[in-house]
Amino acid sequence: MYRNEDERLSDKVMGEAVIELLNEREPITSAQLLLKLQTFLLATEDTWQAIAISDAIRSVQAAVLVEGSRTVLQASLLH
Repeated sequence: MYRNEDERLSDKVMGEAVIELLNEREPITSAQLLLKLQTFLLATEDTWQAIAISDAIRSVQAAVLVEGSRTVLQASLLH
């Protein structure tokens, strides 16, 4: 369940980006998703859509940072 309409729109935009990547037969990676979302951001003229896209970008970036932190922690535990 969504906390608010902004979160729902952000998830919708992220889903649209993933669908475009699938249609383009591109790999679904964080980097590819960020590039596609940035392309969406550059192409939009709608303020609300720009906010939703920016929120989606921040969500992906946060997930990448969390995953990167986990990877660094796991690597340090192995040594």
